[in-house]
Amino acid sequence: MVLMESVLKIRRWILREGRSIRSVSRQTGLSRNTIKKYLKDGDPPSYQRRVSPVRRKLSDGFASRLRALFEQDLGRPRRERRTAKKLYEQLVSEGYSGSYSTVHTSRH
Repeated sequence: MVLMESVLKIRRWILREGRSIRSVSRQTGLSRNTIKKYLKDGDPPSYQRRVSPVRRKLSDGFASRLRALFEQDLGRPRRERRTAKKLYEQLVSEGYSGSYSTVHTSRH
């Protein structure tokens, strides 16, 4: 992501100091089209998330069960430990109806 200071620096180099777009492109590593866009717009592109993502949590029963499974695995040799996918499958077999990503992020 290009910061506002970078856009201002690019504009200054070209508009005040008279540098060419090509030389600024070489120095910054940005394409000439991007530099032309910065000259035209004046403001750097910005990204605004429209809707915040919904964070799901494991219910208390499954969170404690996942913790217990994970603690069991800590006592095993590294090669014998279950992956997040295997832990997810174990929880599904016990009635868990949530998503894999919730289990995967809860494991860390």
